[in-house]
This record gives sequence, C-alpha cells and structure tokens, in this order.
Amino acid sequence: MYFICHTTRYREGGAQFARAAQTLREELLAVDPTRDVRLHVIERKAQFVAAMQSIRDSGARIDELHFLGHSGMYGIMFGSREWPEQFSPHEWRTLDIPFASGGAAYFHACRSARWFAPFFARTFGVRAYGHQGYTTVSTRADRFVFEGFAAKRGPLYLVSVPGRKTHGIFGSLRKYALEPEVVPMVRCEPEPPPVTSYDKVAELYDRAFADIRVRRDEWRWLSQRVEHARAESGRAPRVLDIGCGNGALLCQLRERIALGVGVDTSRPMIECALRRGAPFPSLRFEAIDGPVLPFPDGAFDLVSSFLSFRYLDWDPMLREIRRVLAPGGRILVVDMVERPLSLGDAPLLLKSLARHLERRLVERPFSEALQLLTRHPDWEAMLEHNPIRAEHEYRWFLQSRFPGRSLATLSVGRRARLVAFDSGPLEPGAVTPLSYP
Repeated sequence: MYFICHTTRYREGGAQFARAAQTLREELLAVDPTRDVRLHVIERKAQFVAAMQSIRDSGARIDELHFLGHSGMYGIMFGSREWPEQFSPHEWRTLDIPFASGGAAYFHACRSARWFAPFFARTFGVRAYGHQGYTTVSTRADRFVFEGFAAKRGPLYLVSVPGRKTHGIFGSLRKYALEPEVVPMVRCEPEPPPVTSYDKVAELYDRAFADIRVRRDEWRWLSQRVEHARAESGRAPRVLDIGCGNGALLCQLRERIALGVGVDTSRPMIECALRRGAPFPSLRFEAIDGPVLPFPDGAFDLVSSFLSFRYLDWDPMLREIRRVLAPGGRILVVDMVERPLSLGDAPLLLKSLARHLERRLVERPFSEALQLLTRHPDWEAMLEHNPIRAEHEYRWFLQSRFPGRSLATLSVGRRARLVAFDSGPLEPGAVTPLSYP
C-alpha cells in the first residue's frame, strides 16, 4: 500500500502541494493500476495518527509513505503559522507506523535530509529519503521548469535544485534563468544511532564555560529577569534550569534564588554540574530521560532554558513546564537560531562584532578554551546531529503558545543570532490543547 499525504495550511503553496501529491498518485498507478494508493490531506498531528490507526485496523501495511509539504529542521510541519504543530522526537518514537517489510518513507520537503530523514530511518528501521536543500515546484521531475502564473492542471512536482536557497533574489534568478537539473533525494539507511548528546565534550564544555558570565548578552538578559522576579514577589524565586549543562548558570545565580534545580539528559554534564554545585546546599542537579520532569506541580517560580531550547521536545516539555510552574511563574528562553543577515541588522551587527572582538582580547583564556571545544571532532559530530533551528520556528511556536509575547534579538552574526523570550506571568491550567496527544 502507498500512503501519500500533504498539507495545505502551514504556509504558502498548499494548492501546489495538492497537485504534486495527485501527480505522484497518478504516476504510481500508471506503473501498476492495481496498486492501493491512498491520498490524504493531513493538517494536524492527530489526523496523521488517526490515518496510521486506520491502516493498522484494516490490516494493510505501508510499502511507501510520502509526505509533501513544509519541514522545519526537526521534521515535517502541520497546522499553520498561527498554530504550528510538529511531532517531537519523543512523539515519533511513540508512534506505531505499520510499514511493510522493505518499506520506505519519502519526505518531499525542505531540508528533510539534514536531520529528520536519518532520524526517521533509525527510529522505524526503514529507508528514508529527503531533500538536503530547499524545495520548489516544477512542471518537470528532472529539471526545474516554471509553469507560469496562469492556473494550470498539468503535472506538478515538488523538487530540489542546486544552491543553498531556491528562493530569495539570487536563488530565484539562478533557478528561473538556468532551469537547473533536479537534485535527487538523499537516501538514509536505518543505521545505529550515533552519540548525539554532549557526553563526549562535557569536560571541554565545562572548561570553556566555567564562568557563564562570558556569555554577556545572554547572562545580562536572564539575570535581569531573575532580579525582576525577586523584586516583584518580594522573595527569592525557585528556579528550574532545563538543559543545565555544567551547572554554571545556577551556580552564578545562587545568591539571588531560594532554590536552583538543574536537569539535563547528558550524565557526564550532570557530573560536571554536581562537582561545581557541591559547595552550595541550595542547588541540586539530576539527569532526566525524555520530556518528563520528576517534580510536583507548582514547584518552581521560574523555568529557564539557557542555550538548550533547540534540543528539547517542545510541546511535550512545555506541558511539563506549565505543570511544575507555580501561579504567576515565567518561562525564560535564551537560544541561538539560524537566520541570514538583512539590511536592518546592520546597527546590531556592528555592536555584536565590537563586543566579540573585545571579549577575544580581554578574555583570552575563555577564547582559547572555546576554540578547543568548537574545533574538536566530537563537538562537530554533536552539532551535525543537533542542528540549530530557524528563527521563524521559534517565533511562530512561542508567540502562538503565549499570545502577546514576542521574541527579542540580543545579538546577530552572519548566519545565526541570539534570541530571548519571556513568557510573562502564567497561570496553571492555561495550556491550549494540542490536536495530539
């Protein structure tokens, strides 16, 4: 059985995705008219889960699964900009997809081969295919050909062409002028999972970030909000730091908070944190597995994620965070995101470059330790399997879950920038229900 699904709402191009999915269906049937080819519009996570359940109940098995639509760095997207949905790694691992022996999955979406297709192949034990670059629609499957602006009914394909971008001024000029050949999808085998955590670089990381205040912009933003919470409530806050790493952040905050608890999935990093925090009785550190927090309801006044939000299972972890927050508690997120420079970034870029050069000159031991970390092969391997997300993924996710709050930019670089998010005071039980689970 061949299962083809596509979206129409998440971003632009929904009507074209529908045509491309229909083209794929017709071509599969042209090879063998007796094939069972099922075409579904899937707009929410719950609809995908229901479709898989229906297939299992019917006793069918999937020979090929095809998704046509948009993809974030960590997988395919459902919903809309106003309320984006994405299966987290944890949620994918809990799904039962009824693949046939020798089955395969094809993700006709931007960047799906960079992280998601290899992850999917390992998780479900099937071959998975995805695009390394960005996708575009074409009237030919082997070469990009623009169909024009008039509405047409002919075949349409969702393909990838050479270049880091297929849109934007330069990407569009190259694409439309040259009509380049299509880049084949990348095939990913179900290989054993690599070490994707900070385990192998824990000691190098601990040496570089012994004093977290070297992250000046991030430290200033977060410490100011801890002070604000203290002044607002009249008492020192209880803080949970998710993705605490070597514990340097909570150690630096210890005199401003009543309790500091750090959690991380990397046990070697927790070992560093336990050594660093041993002299301070108000601090605790422990390892966790998966998006479950082993704490009672309302146990914390602040929950922080300091340069680690990209690694979290967003929706499952957010539900847990809301549960352990006391009434009026806040979520504070600081992280690095991907976004190319624009003309409006020039003033902040100059400031960021000046601060960076000053830090390299004034804090030479840190700069040298940082180079040892970031040039180490294990660090490069870790980043390959934990890529940073695009800025719009953060903006759409956080601003949809917390209406009225916005993402702030702290500093910018050539392709990445530092952003921060303050949820504002939250009340328990105010989590908007998701379509799944």
